[in-house]
Amino acid sequence: MMEEEELEFVEELEAVLQLTPDVQLAIEQVFPSQDPLDRADFNAVEYINTLFPTEQSLANIDEVVNKIRLKIRRLDDNIRTVVRGQTNVGQDGRQALEEAQKAIQQLFGKIKDIKDKAEKSEQMVKEITRDIKQLDHAKRHLTTSITTLNHLHMLAGGVDSLEAMTRRRQYGEVANLLQGVMNVLEHFHKYMGIPQIRQLSERVKAAQTELGQQILADFEEAFPSQGTKPKKPKAPDNPFHGIVSKCFEPHLYVYIESQDKNLGELIDRFVADFKAQGPPKPNTDEGGAVLPSCADLFVYYKKCMVQCSQLSTGEPMIALTTIFQKYLREYAWKILSGNLPKTTSSSGGLTISSLLKEKEGSEAAKFTLEELCLICSILSTAEYCLATTQQLEEKLKEKVDVSLTERINLTGEMDTFSTVISSSIQLLVQDLDAACDPALTAMSKMQWQNVEHVGDQSPYVTSVILHIKQNVPIIRDNLASTRKYFTQFCIKFANSFIPKFITHLFKCKPISMVGAEQLLLDTHSLKMVLLDLPSIGSQVVRKAPASYTKIVVKGMTRAEMILKVVMAPHEPLVVFVDNYIKLLTDCNTETFQKILDMKGLKRSEQSSMLELFRQRLPAPPSGPEGSSSLSLLAPTPEQESSRIRKLEKLIKKRL
Repeated sequence: MMEEEELEFVEELEAVLQLTPDVQLAIEQVFPSQDPLDRADFNAVEYINTLFPTEQSLANIDEVVNKIRLKIRRLDDNIRTVVRGQTNVGQDGRQALEEAQKAIQQLFGKIKDIKDKAEKSEQMVKEITRDIKQLDHAKRHLTTSITTLNHLHMLAGGVDSLEAMTRRRQYGEVANLLQGVMNVLEHFHKYMGIPQIRQLSERVKAAQTELGQQILADFEEAFPSQGTKPKKPKAPDNPFHGIVSKCFEPHLYVYIESQDKNLGELIDRFVADFKAQGPPKPNTDEGGAVLPSCADLFVYYKKCMVQCSQLSTGEPMIALTTIFQKYLREYAWKILSGNLPKTTSSSGGLTISSLLKEKEGSEAAKFTLEELCLICSILSTAEYCLATTQQLEEKLKEKVDVSLTERINLTGEMDTFSTVISSSIQLLVQDLDAACDPALTAMSKMQWQNVEHVGDQSPYVTSVILHIKQNVPIIRDNLASTRKYFTQFCIKFANSFIPKFITHLFKCKPISMVGAEQLLLDTHSLKMVLLDLPSIGSQVVRKAPASYTKIVVKGMTRAEMILKVVMAPHEPLVVFVDNYIKLLTDCNTETFQKILDMKGLKRSEQSSMLELFRQRLPAPPSGPEGSSSLSLLAPTPEQESSRIRKLEKLIKKRL
């Protein structure tokens, strides 16, 4: 009965369905067909005549009729299927709409999550740069104060010498000294409200006036003229300015070559003095001692610059700048880098026995107290040279002709001093890191499956804390004047020590439940010590920089989570695997394998757990974004360290 109703519906549909020519043409393009029955202008008579063109062809009419009936039945079946299928279209459409709405909501949630992470990243960068900016401001103000005091000392001494030379009529010496005094006085224009500065300025003006009157009187006395000067003559403008210096300019290269030789001898003397006097004494009051030779070098540079600029502001100044660059590099190489303690085994480095045997006290440290202080002193000296080289570049640009300022560039020399700073910090990190290695080796060799009760912190933790308390206060006190580089030392040590600690933690296998609890206690103790590392052993307690705290918390929390997973029972398997993924958010099969080894499970048990782990991993979304988002779920300590280094380089570049 239902089929008859459907057939009637189809017949009625065919009766009323009249397609327009455009629709018919579109159907023919989408579903091309050579069958005459599919044509819009189908003619039944012509079609029958085509099937039976002759009277003899009527012999197979029954076969043709059967084929047509079979085709009709197939078409009826297709029509019936389509008609019945249309009854579910509405429900499918609503379901598709709901799924689309859910997908939009999920997409909105992901976009909001990305926005929140971006805001957190921005806040983190602000926290990192805030401390650096504060230290830079303090350093800039301190440098300005020291420079101003040096200028004041030079000005006071120069004024006294100027007055004495004027009285003795030493005009040759006065010519050089007066220009230098005037250059120094320019720095004090904004301090003229201070009575002492104003008094020195008035003394300089008085000396200039007296000098001018004295020179004119000497000329009048030497070249008297008849019938004239009862009036006191006014000092005329000097029409000879620059004439003498231009005459000497082609011959100033003799002076440049002489300064090249003098500076070479000066560097050699610095090297000899350093070897004779030895490294500077430890300084725990005002920070690391800056090598006195660097101040001597820049004082000599300033003297040469003033002398040369008085004679010429052209090409000789460029040649002098080249000489300055040459000996700045030599100073960095021979005095600073050349005197850094060596890390090779031939110069007292680590030996195999020192790595396999835990030593007591300071015997495990590679560098002595004097060597640590020397590294800090070289670092402080390199920072002073870096800042002073920048000031030297600015002064040279002020002295030369405007057309030559672009040829004054000391960036390469400043980069050389920055390299010395980085090498010094790396040496300090390697020393403390190497001192802690025997303790970590001892930790990995302990029989953790035989631990019967949880006690105080293990001896290897005490050893690590001892080395930290020995080295860090010395480094901090000797880098008190360069606080930002002490912060860099702390960050680099954390980025080196924490991944190494986790690596040795994986070597502790098998571990019993009590052993895991003891390791968790030890890990927490190390975490607290590392968080307190910037101010350890100091009477002044300072809050550690946020950038350093974040690194320690993230790295040591990962170590704690590893031990908590080890402590968890491995049955039921699904609960253990889900707990691992939740605590560590680590989709790395190799890490999961190490956890199973720490628990002491057999390979037969591990195979089923590994298979379940692969099945329980969250499926990444399709497309390249899915794979990238999965890799960002749980960055390893090495990846985190790389990110911090990139961030440090970016901040250093912008500063």
